[in-house]
Amino acid sequence: MNKWLPIASAVVALGISAGIVLYFKGKPNSPLATPTPIPDVAVQLAPDKQPQIELKFSSDGHYVTVSLSNLNANQLEYNLIYDAMVKSSKLQTGVNATANISGKSIYSQKQLLGSESSGKFSYHEKITNAVMELALRDSSGRSIFTATYPFTVKAGSSSTLTPSE
Repeated sequence: MNKWLPIASAVVALGISAGIVLYFKGKPNSPLATPTPIPDVAVQLAPDKQPQIELKFSSDGHYVTVSLSNLNANQLEYNLIYDAMVKSSKLQTGVNATANISGKSIYSQKQLLGSESSGKFSYHEKITNAVMELALRDSSGRSIFTATYPFTVKAGSSSTLTPSE
């Protein structure tokens, strides 16, 4: 009889637990009946609220100043992605940045088109197939604008970007 006691206790406990769940499930203020809140969908930026983007390349083409205006967001993220020669090998590479821009309508950042380690610079050369991927986020971190902008690296030049279709 002692070997059946644990099994019988488990069956009784399971029955009581199921009864409690069924009892509270029907109650309107029950914690079991409260649905998980679904976050609101972020409103996407209207065309007149979308950013204006300009890239200015240094005279040697090793740096780019990324300037954004008409910012209507709290955070920005961008990637400059391209094919380049890096130490005599062609590969897809790039640079990126993130920034908290809450309360700001302009952003500007000078970027190295390459890498730096211990004061030694490695520059990306013969850059082709370049695009900028931009994402803007609201105060809750939800995406409110994304776009991809093709561009060409030309030493000493500047260009205003328009999104690709």
